[in-house]
Amino acid sequence: MSATARTEPDTAGARLASARERLGLSVDHVADQLKLDPETVMALEEGDHRSIGAAVFVRGFLRRYATLVGESPADIEALYARRPDAESQPDLSKTGMRRIEPASFRPNLGVLPALIAALALAIAGAAWWAMRSKARAPAPPIVPSSAAPVIAAIPGANDLTAPAPDANPSTAPTDGKVAAVAGHRRLQLTFNGECWAEVYDARGYRLYFGFGHAGSAPELHGVAPFRVLLGNGEAVTVAIEGTAVSLPASAPGERVRILVSDGGTVTAIH
Repeated sequence: MSATARTEPDTAGARLASARERLGLSVDHVADQLKLDPETVMALEEGDHRSIGAAVFVRGFLRRYATLVGESPADIEALYARRPDAESQPDLSKTGMRRIEPASFRPNLGVLPALIAALALAIAGAAWWAMRSKARAPAPPIVPSSAAPVIAAIPGANDLTAPAPDANPSTAPTDGKVAAVAGHRRLQLTFNGECWAEVYDARGYRLYFGFGHAGSAPELHGVAPFRVLLGNGEAVTVAIEGTAVSLPASAPGERVRILVSDGGTVTAIH
């Protein structure tokens, strides 16, 4: 980061860079998550907005960056709004686009209105003919009152039976909990500090992706082994099926990459 961003703590870029470093995230990691080039991420942090383009793009990138690192998008946008380039208009000559003047916008509808009118008349005529034919239909014969009423048979009526009671009521769950799906395991992250975390299961499903705050303890369900990335490993406790696993020793703010097996064995990933 440039010296300019470092000495301006109240700029949007400096606030985002500080949050990124606090979470232990690299510029390349942020660029990958935001689907941007690393150069664009650096430009956002250093306030080099001219290299990005129109203010509308800059605002969008800043809001997404703020959400990623746990900052308030509204606060970041307010900091950006103080800059003189926040209201700049895009230079269409550099984008390959050209402005279309309202006076030159004359849509040529051709025969389309005539076709729509003809179709509407055809639909109205068909509806009138159907109603006229229905009005001329003969009335159904009157059934003599002495005739016995005919009751239409309901298909499958004889197959309807009352459900049988539970053969063993004592085995029915009474606490409202659903039994775990076979092959699935429960992984719990307990945050005692701020930490970025990502969790994937053996199928490649992303079970968790975001910023964890102290006191939160999300429970995740998937197929072991679990691939876990922690931005600040010292601030998280990991447990599988309620049993805490042993994490590799790490310094405050150091990232930890591990693989947690079905039985709770932890393997460091480099």
